[in-house]
Amino acid sequence: MTFVFWHSYLMFHQAAYIRALAAVPGNTVHWCVSQALPAHYRERGYPVPETGHVQVHIAPTPQQIAGLATLPGSVQVFFGLRGFPLPLAGFRASRGAAVHRFLMTENRYEPGARLLPRWLAYTADALRYRRHLSGVFCIGHGGRHGGARFFAACGYPRERIAPFVHVVERSAVPPTAAAARDHCEILYVGQLIPRKRVDLLLQAFSALEAPARLRLIGQGPEERQLREQAAQLDIADRVSFEPGMRNADAVAAMAGADVLVLPSRFDGWGAVVNEALQVGTPVICSSRCGASDLIDNGRNGYVFEAGDARALLERLQCICDGLRAERAELAASESARLDGAAVAARFQRQVGQWLAPRTSPGVPAVQWD
Repeated sequence: MTFVFWHSYLMFHQAAYIRALAAVPGNTVHWCVSQALPAHYRERGYPVPETGHVQVHIAPTPQQIAGLATLPGSVQVFFGLRGFPLPLAGFRASRGAAVHRFLMTENRYEPGARLLPRWLAYTADALRYRRHLSGVFCIGHGGRHGGARFFAACGYPRERIAPFVHVVERSAVPPTAAAARDHCEILYVGQLIPRKRVDLLLQAFSALEAPARLRLIGQGPEERQLREQAAQLDIADRVSFEPGMRNADAVAAMAGADVLVLPSRFDGWGAVVNEALQVGTPVICSSRCGASDLIDNGRNGYVFEAGDARALLERLQCICDGLRAERAELAASESARLDGAAVAARFQRQVGQWLAPRTSPGVPAVQWD
């Protein structure tokens, strides 16, 4: 099969499966991007991802866009059509051609004041684009606040919305056996901004009835308020603040922790969840993080209701009281489930299901299990 992916840049959380797809005999993969990597990602230390046998097209000309978007029989994958000029240009160029078009998008169901205008905008997009699409790959698909509910409400056929994920490269950091220590090591890695709800984590941690320490890795405008909150809650001596660090060092910190917590009010995905699971560390994740799709309660972590400090406390207590996964076994199973080759196989299988002649009204989506 011939695949053409349209992105704004070479996404490091998509590269592993696109590269693996290109390694499958019989596949040809093109990746069209406006630029290799935005400056702000370079400044934060992110590398340009390895692309293997993928044919990369950076800032393609209008003539190149037209040629790639109309490759006969090709599978065209557009990562977002709202606010992404190159994917939208490729989509427009493909209309009328004998190709198969798919939308790929993160969940956009963010409760609050933004929800209604966002729903109106994406409903208008659905009316404009859905008749040209064979399916929607939704990153952050499940749950009450998941993309399946949002995009179905916008007018995309529910049976044509399939779960998808962001992917991280396999870590060189080996899984670490649970350390022999007299406390539970709780870790947060990310920006210190309101949307991440680190304040909620501090609140829950302060009521934890177990010996524990909380390590916060990251920077942001909320750091001062969070330090003050820790002091007010009388937990400052058990909470450490550390600046952002290289990805490999952050993953090593995950490997050494008892649990990673992502308490966000909303996250389209949350790739730290992948990174932690793939080194064998359980995760507690809010219900409004797309990566909660990966959590199987009691096996590799827990999901709690976003914004509920008591629910987060209960999950922290569960970890401290006894969820001690076999780290090497968890790392092996999660890496096999979430690495580029596994995701590429699921992606191609879902495309095949959608493109096969249908004998019934609905085509089942490939489940993310």
